[in-house]
Parts: sequence; structure tokens; C-alpha cells
Amino acid sequence: MPKVQSYNDMTVELMNATPYPAEVVGLALSITMNSDASKDIKPLTFKTAKFLIEAEHTSLLEHVVYTFLIQGVSRSFLAQITRQRTASPTSGSQHYQDYRNYPCAVHPDLVSFPRADEDRSQQLTRIGLDNDFSIYTDLISEGVKPQEARQVLPNAACVNYLWTIDARNLLFFLRQRCCNRNVDEMRIFADKALVLSQEHFSEVFLHAGPQCFMDKKCKQGFLQCDQKNWERI
Repeated sequence: MPKVQSYNDMTVELMNATPYPAEVVGLALSITMNSDASKDIKPLTFKTAKFLIEAEHTSLLEHVVYTFLIQGVSRSFLAQITRQRTASPTSGSQHYQDYRNYPCAVHPDLVSFPRADEDRSQQLTRIGLDNDFSIYTDLISEGVKPQEARQVLPNAACVNYLWTIDARNLLFFLRQRCCNRNVDEMRIFADKALVLSQEHFSEVFLHAGPQCFMDKKCKQGFLQCDQKNWERI
């Protein structure tokens, strides 16, 4: 039966990123302001990046592109992240891959191994996942093609994901997905992506975070969380 792992076990790796991002955006900014594109080209500074973000002059950031390799996330995560329509995704295929040996990703509180002291929620999670994969295995043994047997697989079934996005849209994504209103799995990924992007392009991404951090107030109305102040990672 499947290995059950925690959301915290996901790995996020920055596979590729535009070299010298501050210089690239500085060049784009110079082109907008000067008739001579080779004149007075200065790398983007923290102060200028802050102004561009607050003034919503962020199209210049589209010249900086990131590709993340995301491993060990659930199919539920996949359904959520594809709502970011301005990114380019490639995910593992349940059509062509045999999922009998794939792990599952669940909330840390639900991770368990068969033991006497597991609580009821852990026990139900394990039983449910075991049953799903048992039926999947039996269907394939009965000659059902994997692409049809996959219909009984749970949302917790893990997937690997390659995700390419430009800095402007990554900034928007982090603004939405670092918010406390997101499920834990998505927030764990967003926090990891934030750290990696800050390491690569600090001039821009030290300004990044949830809406309450970037706008200095929450705009979620009655849906807002109880946390009034958000501290940067």
C-alpha cells in the first residue's frame, strides 16, 4: 500500500532563473525612460523596485523568468496551482505512469503508520488510502488500463510538477498564496518559492508576501484571518 507522507516532505528546487535579474529589469526601465537604450543603464535597486510594485508598473518584471521543480505534492495541490493561468505547467501523467508505488501527501496531523496509538482521523486516512490503492491495483490486475483505473485514485496521490512563471506573475501568485486563508500544502509551497525567489532577486521579492504585507491591510473582508500582522520569512 502507498507510503503516506506529510506536506512538509515536498521538495521545491529552482531549476532555472534569468541571470542578472536586476540588470535585465534595469535595462527595461532604461528603455522606457531614455531614447538611447545604452545610456544610463543602472541595475534595479530595492527602492525603485518598491516604487514599481506600489505604483503597479510591474510589466518590466516579465523579462525575468523562473522554473521550479516541485516534487511530492498532492493532486489537490495540482488542481489549485493550475488556477495560476499565467504559468506554464508540466505534471506527471496518471495516464502513462503506474501509480501502484506512488506515495500520498496529507496534512502532517493525518500521517500515521499502523500502530495501536494512532487517533481516529489518522486511522481513517490510512484505511481510506489503502482501500483506494488496493482497488486501483485490483482493477489493473483485471486488465483495466491505468488511464481508466486512475479514476479511483485519491486526491492525496503525489505528483511531480515543473512550473515556469515570470517574476511579475510570481509576485502576484505569492500575494495570493502566502495568505493564511490558503490550505497548508499551498502555503508551504508558496513559502518555499518565496525564499528561493528572494535569494535570486532580493530587490523585488523582499517586497513580496501576502496581501496584508504588501498592501498594509487585508482586503478579504469577512473572510480575513485573525492574524493582524504578518512577519516576513
